[in-house]
Amino acid sequence: MPPGAPQPGPPRPAAPRPGIVPLRPLGLGEIWDGAFRAFRQNPRVMVGLSAVVVVLTSFVTLVATYATTRDLVGALNRLEAAGGGVEDLFSSLQRTVPLLVLTSVLQAVAVLVLNGMLIVSVSRAVLGRTIGFGELWRTCRGRLLPLIGLSLVITLGTALVGALALAPGVLLVVFSGSDLVTGAGVVALLLGLLAWLAGGVFLWVRWSMATPAMLLEGLGVRAALRRSAALVRRSFWRTFGILLLTTIVTYVVVTAVAVPFGAVGTVLGGVDGGDPDSVWFAVSQTTSTLGSIIGSVVAYPFLASVTALLYVDLRMRREGLDVELHRASER
Repeated sequence: MPPGAPQPGPPRPAAPRPGIVPLRPLGLGEIWDGAFRAFRQNPRVMVGLSAVVVVLTSFVTLVATYATTRDLVGALNRLEAAGGGVEDLFSSLQRTVPLLVLTSVLQAVAVLVLNGMLIVSVSRAVLGRTIGFGELWRTCRGRLLPLIGLSLVITLGTALVGALALAPGVLLVVFSGSDLVTGAGVVALLLGLLAWLAGGVFLWVRWSMATPAMLLEGLGVRAALRRSAALVRRSFWRTFGILLLTTIVTYVVVTAVAVPFGAVGTVLGGVDGGDPDSVWFAVSQTTSTLGSIIGSVVAYPFLASVTALLYVDLRMRREGLDVELHRASER
């Protein structure tokens, strides 16, 4: 080493690791590894709770989807056979579309509540501790209504952005009096879709830390949303990248599981010529839903784990949470 060069100091001690991740700012690989460790450390809660919620919500969705598909297929068959009956088709749409919207909102809220409860389990795993169903319920039940409120705000807020973005195009197309106005409406719809995508992504990232902030810091709905925005403000693109990549990988895995079940369901649905009143039609819908259930039981806990660990990472980077967690792990 040349004279006057700085002498190397003592090796930096490794960060403490009482639980599923080291207590220091985390990389993507460490966040994913921690999510898998959360599965192995407490599978009864991570997979069991997810299975209960997914099965219940999927059953409701299955009933709504079956009723909707049966009504629409029946209306289309009558329309084709009679050469008319458009009013029958519109009547079916008026009955079924609100049902689908309601079940979609219910499922979205249930999944967000599930993620919140799983986040509590992952937060304990960071300190090397596990939590059972009873303790998890006692911890979360006092925050259940605020958590449902937060879930509704996030779900309906994103839907409102879409409604505002698409409204000009829809109005131009519906009330157009000429081809020129109709064309302008189609362009406005395409621009509205792009605006909805951009606005939805912005809200998705901005509010992504609201659930862990509410449950782990005891905040209300508005305070949790503001807290989330503050945490991701200087890490927006990094947070977006981690969430997007995690979502894509999870979607690929869920799709790989669901596609074979969907293919079998399609074959079964065609046994009686696609008759919506046939028992095979119901079996086909159930088979397709089963594939989605299996994939979702694994996907939801993984996404919740990544969200919780990303929240911990952001706080360690900005607020020195690693020091506080280290002290807590020694108690």
